[in-house]
Amino acid sequence: MNPPIRSTLEADGVLLATIDMADRTMNVFSVELMDALDALMDRVDRDAAVKSVVVTSGKPSFLAGADLVMVRGYCDAARSATHAQMFEMCGRLGRQFVRLEASPKPWVAAVNGLALGGGLELAMACRARLVADDPRIQLGLPEVRWGLLPGAGGTQRMPRLLGFQLAMELLLSGRSLAPADAVQAGLFARALPAAQLLDEARSTARALHGQAFDAAAKFRYLDQRDVPLHSEAEARAIAARHGVDGEQFERYPAYSAIVDSVLLGARQPIDAATALEMKQFLRLMFSPVAGCMVRTLFLERLRAEKELARPEGLKLESIGVGALGEALAPWRAALAKIKVAQAAETGVPADMLDLVDATGRRHRVRLAVLEGQAPGADGDVPVCVLAPAGPYGRVIEVVGGAAHAAEAAAALATRMWALPWRTPGPSSALQRLQGLTLQAQADAAHVIIGNAGFGDPAFLDVAACLAGLSPAWSGGPLTWAATQ
Repeated sequence: MNPPIRSTLEADGVLLATIDMADRTMNVFSVELMDALDALMDRVDRDAAVKSVVVTSGKPSFLAGADLVMVRGYCDAARSATHAQMFEMCGRLGRQFVRLEASPKPWVAAVNGLALGGGLELAMACRARLVADDPRIQLGLPEVRWGLLPGAGGTQRMPRLLGFQLAMELLLSGRSLAPADAVQAGLFARALPAAQLLDEARSTARALHGQAFDAAAKFRYLDQRDVPLHSEAEARAIAARHGVDGEQFERYPAYSAIVDSVLLGARQPIDAATALEMKQFLRLMFSPVAGCMVRTLFLERLRAEKELARPEGLKLESIGVGALGEALAPWRAALAKIKVAQAAETGVPADMLDLVDATGRRHRVRLAVLEGQAPGADGDVPVCVLAPAGPYGRVIEVVGGAAHAAEAAAALATRMWALPWRTPGPSSALQRLQGLTLQAQADAAHVIIGNAGFGDPAFLDVAACLAGLSPAWSGGPLTWAATQ
């Protein structure tokens, strides 16, 4: 079996470490990868021929956060494990990055693609950071969107690298930066053409040979004079300045945990600051809010995206468009953004589409929007109910219809960056939840999932949160009801 990190020692003492996890489209932090990182650091420490390390990826992306199985294990463990057990388990990656950063042999990150969550935290732990100059690359710490905080040093290194104000904005919003913006902010030293990235990283590593780690040289804002002293009132004021109102601050404990981590960890040695951060991370892991958000908006959503995807090989070639009424303006706007050939066709009834696949077969669907009155499913033609785009994405509910047409609708949703959620009908499940309190949503949801032919109940929670019908902190009506 191929190891998740392969390494090649070059004649000048630069060890090229390439993260390339077998049988995965993207690298993610898993127990296996952390084991490999420990083994790599052990080799670096004991091998006198190694003078520096350049870490990169063998995939088009660099490293995208945490492994789904590992995160699920953390959530399950939080139900019964002690605080000490959780600290040891969840804090492992942060301790690895403290060790990596302090190594007398410099580590240089050559980020050749997307780096989110733990991927960016790994890069920030390196002594120097270079990135490929591709505006499609995302660099960020999005954990707040799932009710968590970056728990491997992200709340400590980002303020020391970028300064307090910008770091707080990024941490509290989960917003990503493109490479050029990351360089301008000071997160990366340079953005380079992909073909030059590794050579420049090697050159940077060689220039650092023999130089001990110097925190003051790495961190522009090491003294953190810009970080105020901690108090609850100060934490609330900081969150408010970054758009977090009082109700959000109360409902979503991640906001206060992130601010507390930054303020309490300021001006501490990085190992002590990372330990303080982990205490705040565990506060969230033991919180029902974070548990609900992680399960619905991360774990179950990723599972839904995989299981509800279009069948392999089904590809849309063109779309025949009927006359779309004014109420379907959101559909017109969404269709205008996708790169599929479209033409108005008199043979397609009003408010309908003919989705034409690569074999030339036509699949007719009827369009509706969540805010309007969706018609009931009728025969082989499914109704595609478009929900507004929200902070967690978008959902299209595919109500009833023949399997082939529903599968074509899933292919369309994929092109629109929306989750296709199929329900048996005869009416829209999302519209039945619209405007209800959480308790009423839960009551209705239990009735809905009892209908014959209804799919995975967990996907109802995902769809309700994506559509903005249920607040993210609830995890959806069924998840919320289970916690009451």
